[in-house]
Amino acid sequence: MTPLLQVENLRIELKTRAGVAPVIDDLSFTLQHDESISFVGESGCGKSMTALAIMGLLPDRIGRIAAGKIIFDGEDLTKASEARLREIRGNDISMIFQEPMTSLNPVFTVGEQIAEVLRHHQKLSKTAAHATAIELLDAVRIPNPKARIDDYPFQMSGGQRQRVMIAIALACRPKILIADEPTTALDVTVQAQIFDLLRDLRRQTGTSIIMITHDMGAVAEMAERMIV
Repeated sequence: MTPLLQVENLRIELKTRAGVAPVIDDLSFTLQHDESISFVGESGCGKSMTALAIMGLLPDRIGRIAAGKIIFDGEDLTKASEARLREIRGNDISMIFQEPMTSLNPVFTVGEQIAEVLRHHQKLSKTAAHATAIELLDAVRIPNPKARIDDYPFQMSGGQRQRVMIAIALACRPKILIADEPTTALDVTVQAQIFDLLRDLRRQTGTSIIMITHDMGAVAEMAERMIV
């Protein structure tokens, strides 16, 4: 079977005051349809940088892909235009970040932030996007979603904010979900709930998952394979 994602001999470089530094060198791996894998390693080893390279979000004018290929669904993303990458981000490949409080916009309600993704990628009307946003909040198990959709991020707990991030990431039913240490800032009970939620949503949508972590417990919970 042709992999959904195939990374071949990837090399990522960053510009520093001392010169160009390789962050990732000669990395190769595959991700199959409906598979869950984990990137595992110490802090600073390049796990998140690899994810940002897949998303086309390396730091502007600082980071670059020096060599290799990132083939997603038959298309080499290293050769894709910025316009094409914007089409893919959030629609075909989505990402959940470690700290939702810094990822969610504090001046917009959570409903507006979910609906924005739907209006942009799915071309839904304002009314349809609002209704779908309520359904997504319900899908990620936020109680009373019709009322909570008008909440701002600061009005929610850490676990609820992370559920909102998951709702945003899954709004367009992406083929790949990248979860960058999504439970690090949460207590163990909420961590278990988030893992259960991700597993259930994967079964329902068929989304492949890349989990970034240094926690072997998280690997045991979520991954079928791990990339060290």
